[in-house]
Amino acid sequence: MRNLILVAASVAFLASGAAAMAAEQTEGTVTSVNASTGTLTLQDGQTFQFANGAQLYGILPGQAVGVSHNGSEGLGAYNPKPAND
Repeated sequence: MRNLILVAASVAFLASGAAAMAAEQTEGTVTSVNASTGTLTLQDGQTFQFANGAQLYGILPGQAVGVSHNGSEGLGAYNPKPAND
């Protein structure tokens, strides 16, 4: 039973790594954002659906944003030009 659990955990770990490697990154200007539905649309027309819409709180239309995504599935949003400390 212990071996089965170790194998299952290993497969899950490898699968998550493969998904992370498949992620792409896009930068653009936000035209609309709806944190309650988890939707973010960029000026070029790309729309991303986030499973956790809370990631979008604080993002406003007109703001430059970077998006980590897998197709139209949004994985994360970030500031593409962070201030240097």
